[in-house]
Amino acid sequence: MTHQLQQDTPTAVVGKRYKLISQLGVGGFGQTFLAQDLHLPDCPRCVVKRLLAKSNEPKNLQTARRLFNTEARVLYQLGNHDQIPSLFAHFEENQEFYLVQEFVEGEPMTRQVIKGEQWAEDRAIALLKDILEVLVFVHQQNVIHRDVKPSNLMRRRRDGKLVLIDFGAVKRVSVQIADDPNTDIADSTVSIGTQGYIPNEQLAGKPRFSSDIYAVGLVGIQALTGILPRELGEDAQTSELAWRVHTSNVSAALADIIDRMVCYDFRDRYPTAVEALEALRDISPGLTEPDARSSATDDDDLASTVLLDTAQQPLVTLKQSSATYDLAPTDPKDETLTLSGHTASESFLRKSEPIETPDKGAFRKRFFALQKPSAAHWVVLTGLAAAGIAFLSLKVSPLLRVNQSTTPLSTVPYPTPKRSPLSTPKPLSLEQQAATLLEQANRQRKQRQYAAALTSYDKLIKLKPKTAQAYWGRCDALTGLKRPDQAVVACNDALALNPDYAEALWSQGKALKQQDRSLQSLRLFEQATALKPTFAEAWVDRGITLQEFGRSSEAIDALDEAIALNRNSAEAWSTKGAALWNLGRFDQAIAALDKALQIQPKAEGARALRQQAREQLGY
Repeated sequence: MTHQLQQDTPTAVVGKRYKLISQLGVGGFGQTFLAQDLHLPDCPRCVVKRLLAKSNEPKNLQTARRLFNTEARVLYQLGNHDQIPSLFAHFEENQEFYLVQEFVEGEPMTRQVIKGEQWAEDRAIALLKDILEVLVFVHQQNVIHRDVKPSNLMRRRRDGKLVLIDFGAVKRVSVQIADDPNTDIADSTVSIGTQGYIPNEQLAGKPRFSSDIYAVGLVGIQALTGILPRELGEDAQTSELAWRVHTSNVSAALADIIDRMVCYDFRDRYPTAVEALEALRDISPGLTEPDARSSATDDDDLASTVLLDTAQQPLVTLKQSSATYDLAPTDPKDETLTLSGHTASESFLRKSEPIETPDKGAFRKRFFALQKPSAAHWVVLTGLAAAGIAFLSLKVSPLLRVNQSTTPLSTVPYPTPKRSPLSTPKPLSLEQQAATLLEQANRQRKQRQYAAALTSYDKLIKLKPKTAQAYWGRCDALTGLKRPDQAVVACNDALALNPDYAEALWSQGKALKQQDRSLQSLRLFEQATALKPTFAEAWVDRGITLQEFGRSSEAIDALDEAIALNRNSAEAWSTKGAALWNLGRFDQAIAALDKALQIQPKAEGARALRQQAREQLGY
């Protein structure tokens, strides 16, 4: 199961439908129970979390209610992700607060990340990527988890995916707090988290997105070293974690990335999960070998060979990335000898180095001599010396031919190919280069590779400074990275070049909304839709913002425009359902929410709202 049962809990039914079976855990803010939903066929299992208030005093109840509503809103917002438990319901009963979530059947990572056991590097990298891929989505929703640790990571049984659980410590932040490290944090919070996995700024009640990155880095260190985080020492001068001394099986590339993830100063860490994940993806497979040896130190490896063949046969490529070499025969009568690892052939072919000759230019480029030649090789080299100058005129490498004929090697020179006038491609024009960069950047942005997209847009701007699309792309990518201050500037640059740029107005509106400047963002969405009435995304955001202001009738009008342009927008249907529900039009709300769930079955927020509407009608 997902959780390890701790103690029996007296059978009870809460919310008139959820039967508590057993207690799963107890935390600082509440209890978690395994439960059954009595209203559904077969009574499927779910998780019920009860938020505990310190007392029934109004002040404490108000604090408990605020925490409860915060977690419910975040879970509703995050519930569309496949690797985050969905929120089924939330309610208050007898001055107690309950959340009902999806039960994830699987194994906690505490059973895999075990004290005293060190993971292989490739396995640790895979774990870090799995965690960060979920956190990318969490951070893009402007949320800090604040309690990433092995016990909150579940390996789901049905598909092996990693699921991030327990959002009870979540922190909803303003983007200014997350992205401007020099800005004082106005809404400090209490210190929440688990000892060993939380950095100093979180201990001070001022968490950042990079606080989650710190915790992920500690999980990686724990897997690689087998040492619990609280048992790691620190450098007395820098206060940085001295974790490398506990393992010798980590490449420099990975160690450097983890060092940055767990920096003492949050400004030195990766700012969000996006940047950390991209750094891990950039590690070359060859760099993850901690004890990679030079090819010049082992005579048992095949590093280079003399390549010889006849003029009638195509070149044969040696696969040097493994120990297997497949050599095609030059004649149907000949049989190919395949060298797989160390075979009897290793007495014939040995590791070699470039031959030193008076002419160190052309001759070195054409063939390699053997470092420890046998008698048979000296025969070949003598023949090569007799051929002499003929080899110096070769423009391509000859080939090694290994077969069962009497003569081990044939040494017929390969003719010099004639150069085609089309062999040198024409350089791309400035316009072609710009178009290629723009296409690449847009593709990266649509795939949510925002940091990579920024690099491509910057290259495009350097090539063609007056490209409005590049500035808008930067704005939209920066919005995706939750860096609204910079996004607004980039959109202003785009609008300076094209004042009627609807996409730039829309993206700037999204950036302003991240700064909680919703009224200004609404004005920009209105301008964008006025300039481009077919702009479905802008109509959706306009409708959502109107609904947030409680202007449900206007929101429905905007969302109808969006739906007319794109009937497959689950967000538009879901928001329309919420607006209809606010207006008391429950039948229509149910129909709209049904449509949203048809498009996006995992939209549990829409599912919960539909259930409320159905209950309102007595279904």
